[in-house]
Amino acid sequence: MRRYVSTGAGLLASAMAGAALVAAFAPLSWSVLAPFSLAVPFALSRRVKPVHAAAIGYAFGLGLFGAGVAWIHIAVETVGGPAWLAWLAAAGLAVFLSAYPALALGGAAWLAAPRRGGLLVIAWPGLWVLVEWLRGWLFTGFPWLQLGYSQTGTAWADWVAPVGGVLAISLICATVAATLAYGVATRRWRLTGTAVALWAVLGIVPSPDRPIGTQPTGGRLRVALVQGDIAQTRKWQPKEQQAIVDRYRRLSAPYWNRVGLIVWPETAIPAIYVNGTARPYAALAARARHSRAKLFAGTLRLDHGQIYNSVIDMGSGRASDKSHLVPFGEYTPLRPLFAPLLNRLGISGTDLSSGHKMQSLAVAGTKAGMPICYEMAFANNLARRAADAGILVNVSDDVWFGHSIGLWQNREIARMRALETGRPVIRDTNTGLTAVIGADGRLASTLAPFKPGVLIASVQPRTGSTPYRRGGGMAPIIVATLMILLAGSIARGKERFVAR
Repeated sequence: MRRYVSTGAGLLASAMAGAALVAAFAPLSWSVLAPFSLAVPFALSRRVKPVHAAAIGYAFGLGLFGAGVAWIHIAVETVGGPAWLAWLAAAGLAVFLSAYPALALGGAAWLAAPRRGGLLVIAWPGLWVLVEWLRGWLFTGFPWLQLGYSQTGTAWADWVAPVGGVLAISLICATVAATLAYGVATRRWRLTGTAVALWAVLGIVPSPDRPIGTQPTGGRLRVALVQGDIAQTRKWQPKEQQAIVDRYRRLSAPYWNRVGLIVWPETAIPAIYVNGTARPYAALAARARHSRAKLFAGTLRLDHGQIYNSVIDMGSGRASDKSHLVPFGEYTPLRPLFAPLLNRLGISGTDLSSGHKMQSLAVAGTKAGMPICYEMAFANNLARRAADAGILVNVSDDVWFGHSIGLWQNREIARMRALETGRPVIRDTNTGLTAVIGADGRLASTLAPFKPGVLIASVQPRTGSTPYRRGGGMAPIIVATLMILLAGSIARGKERFVAR
C-alpha cells in the first residue's frame, strides 16, 4: 500500500475520487456516493508519512475543486477578463482550496502514529470537519462544496441540519467514510459491514413530520418572483437601462394587486439609488405605494459617498445592504497590489462597500431577512440574522454561473439554509434558478431558467428557533475538536489525560 500511494497512480486515484464526489452534489445529487468517494483518500493515506498523506489529500482536493468550481472561469469572463485569465483563475482557486484537504489528511497522519492506525477513524473525520469550518471563514471564507451539502434532500439530513447544521452532516458522513476506509484497508469486514449498514439505515430514515423548532405565524403571503434574464453585457450599458426596467415592469404589471410582495433580483435596476427621487425609482415608489403589493428590488445604493449592493423596499425607501462581498467581484483585496494589474487586463470597476448588517424589511405582518447572493453560503451569519425574520428573501444575479453546475450548487446551499433556520426561502434570480423553498428544505415551486418569467407562489412565515440557530452550529466544531484531541493524546500515550 505504501509503495502504491507514493506513486502517481495513488495520487491519480485520489484525484479521481475527488472529481467523483462532485456528482454527490447538485445537480446530479447522487448523495449515496459521498462517503465512498471520501473513503478513497482516507484509505490511501492510512500507513504513510504525513507529507505523503498531505499529497493524497491535495490530489483529492484538485479533483474535487477542479471539477466542482470550474465555473469560476465564467464569472471572470463575464466581468471582462480574457479567457486565459479566466481559466487561470479557476485553476488557481482549485490549487488554493486543495490545501485544505491536504491539511486534513496530513494532520491526521501526524496525529495518529502508524502503529496506532485505528486512531485514524477518529482523526480523519475530526480534522476533515475542522478544516471545512476553517475554509468557511479564513481569508473571507469559501464554504462551497462542504461535504454536508451532498446530503441535501435526504431525509436523515432533514433531522440533523436543524440541530447541528451542514457541518454536523459533514461529520456524520466523514465518520462513515473513515470507518469504511479503515475496514477495507485492514480487511476487517465486520467494520466495513457496519459502515455500510449505518449508511443504509440513514438512507431509509423517514423525514420529520414538520420543520423542527419553528411554527407557522400569521397568514400565508402570496409572492411574485420576477426573473428578467438580462445578459450581463447589456446590464450596465446606459442606453439599455430603460429597456431593462421596462421588462421588469411589464412582467410585474399583472400582479400589483394580486399578491402581497413582488421581488426583483440582485441589481435588477442598473442604476444607483440616491434618495429615490430620480428615474426610475420615483415612478416605482409611487406604483408600490398605491398598490397592494410591496416591491423589493435589487439595485446599487449611494449613501454618504459609499456604494452598496442593496435591496430596497421601493414604497418606504428602506434598504438592506450586502455585508459579505465577493473578493475581486465586488471589491479588490489589497487594492494597491492588484488594481494596476486588473486595469491593464481591462478589468476595472468601483469597489462596493460592505453593509454594517443585514436589515429585515417588513411585509404583510412579518419581516423578511434579506441575504443577497453569496451571503447565503455563510450559515452562522445568516442564522444570527434570521432571528426576527419570518421568511428569508434571497436575491441573486446568477448570470455569473452561466449554464454551469454552479447554479444548482447555489440553490442547494439555499435549501440547507432553509433547513438550518426553519424558515421558508424565497429565491429570486436574474437567470435562474428562481424558486420557493419550504422551511423543510423542499422545493415548493420553481421557475424554468434562462428565460424571462414570473413565479407565483404562497409562503407561510414561521417563528421560533431551531436548535441550530440557538447555538447548535458550534456542536460539530466542538465534537470534531474533541475527536482530534482524543486521537492525538492516545497516540502519544497520554492515557491518564484521556481517562479523566
